[in-house]
Amino acid sequence: MNITKISDFLSGKNVEEYYQLYKSTQWYDKKRMEEYQFNKLRNLIIHVHENVPFYKKYMADKDITPDDFTSIKSLELFPIITKEIIQDNYKAFIPENIEKIKGVKTGQTGGTTGNILYNRNDAATRSSTWAAFKRFEDWMKITRNDKTLSLMGGHVIGHQIKHRIKNSVKGILKNKISFSPYDTSEENINNIIEVLKSKNISFIRSYSQFLFSLSHRLKNEGLSFNIKAISTTAEPLTEEHRKLFKEVFNAEIFDQYGFGEIGGVAFECEHHKGLHITEERAIVEVNDNNELIVTDLDNYAMPFLRYWNADQAIIDEELCSCGRKSALIKKIMGRTCDYIIGLNGEFLHWAYFWHLLFDSEIAKTKNLRKFQVRQKSRDELLIRLVSDPISPELQNILISNIQSRIGAIQIRFSFEKDIENSASGKYRPVVNELL
Repeated sequence: MNITKISDFLSGKNVEEYYQLYKSTQWYDKKRMEEYQFNKLRNLIIHVHENVPFYKKYMADKDITPDDFTSIKSLELFPIITKEIIQDNYKAFIPENIEKIKGVKTGQTGGTTGNILYNRNDAATRSSTWAAFKRFEDWMKITRNDKTLSLMGGHVIGHQIKHRIKNSVKGILKNKISFSPYDTSEENINNIIEVLKSKNISFIRSYSQFLFSLSHRLKNEGLSFNIKAISTTAEPLTEEHRKLFKEVFNAEIFDQYGFGEIGGVAFECEHHKGLHITEERAIVEVNDNNELIVTDLDNYAMPFLRYWNADQAIIDEELCSCGRKSALIKKIMGRTCDYIIGLNGEFLHWAYFWHLLFDSEIAKTKNLRKFQVRQKSRDELLIRLVSDPISPELQNILISNIQSRIGAIQIRFSFEKDIENSASGKYRPVVNELL
């Protein structure tokens, strides 16, 4: 049974077709890959020239036509786009032919930037993204029969029964058991340990720091497991993490890099020499400060051309020993992910606050543009918001949800015109000054 084809039928995606293609393209040489990229880029340029008001105006003002794009290098004819530019010109980034684009969905991103953006993607983008991840599973030697333990994010305020049923069905189809990394209670940790003991888990996908804390607990209890592979995401993966995961789980460790606006950008192969950029779906540049500028070659619903997301990385043109010719990300820098420490000893992952602001509808109804949670002492939090005023009732929703997780900590709100970047230039949504 081909679960991917079933999922494609139910969701309107075409992951299987992209996956079969990407199994071949991963072995393209540099010249052939550049030709592949340029063909996709040129079609995207024609689309934005004809349909996207922001680019139609820019190209007209600069007297640029699609014919001026003769190579990937021609991308430099376009400006670098930031989240703020898109926010300030949001309607101009909506394609005039959006009704003709298949499977358009709108979601929200913010991630480690804390800067909220409502973005769109289409069925082709999602198909390409998941095909790249399915190929990543091949690199990790993960199959449909390998049961997955997922320790990643999700909603933090209860959602409709329909949504929960949908997630349960996905779990069955994907042979996956999920737990929230936002819940560090003794009950949740014990449930995870019982699953590890009794469910024959082959693959773990987790936030790095949550799994690191869990691994310390397992090591202290003298527990170890034989897991085929571990994939980390959303946070930096350090050598200290790798060493402990290997000791506790006897697993190969694989890192990946991506962000909400574009999805998976780079994945670590079985030779562990760096993260292969998925050049079939993204063109990655770096500026003089080693900051990434990424072009999504798939997304017609909300084109991200030369998108700067503030992450820093070291790109290595030296080829991997695996034989693939794609460029490698050797190191991701500037991704700061702090945790809040509760009065009850529990920790709150930075993404918890992001989900809370969306699940409570505050992000959507109060024009939330940025947020930051700061902890200066164990018993007090400051929540900084760049948004419309929030009523005491909505503030109490946030307070009660946070206190239910980490105890009766004092919570103050500050409404501001902007929130500054850190000294490194990276925006930090959660700052724990105790760490």
